[in-house]
Amino acid sequence: MILSSVQTYELQLRARLYSAMRPIPRQVLVNSRQANYKAHHTRSPFPENHLSDFATQPYIHNCAVTVYEGANKYQFMVFFKRHILLRSSRCLHALLRGHRAILKGDAIVMRMGSLAAYVNMRERDTIIADWLMKQ
Repeated sequence: MILSSVQTYELQLRARLYSAMRPIPRQVLVNSRQANYKAHHTRSPFPENHLSDFATQPYIHNCAVTVYEGANKYQFMVFFKRHILLRSSRCLHALLRGHRAILKGDAIVMRMGSLAAYVNMRERDTIIADWLMKQ
């Protein structure tokens, strides 16, 4: 019997949090793991550390979104919850300037790299993520 030990690496990636409690979005560090040092495409983030209301809704949904700006292509993953009893988001309400937001509760936006791997969010990415959440 051969046992192989696989070492995982932990890292923190910058993401954008749209909180139900705060009126403005902010940068957060999301804990992530990857299977080995060179396999960046195996990164698995844990956004549930920043999403609230686990008693109301323990499940987290995600969707991939691609934004085209001229010749540039930006890929994001949006993590959120869906439940009728979640409180409305103050952050999205402020971004939409009083219009009703589709999402309730918290949402986290993470940047996807070219190899379907999660990467750190840069300054321009935060501006595009804010535009994305307005849509």
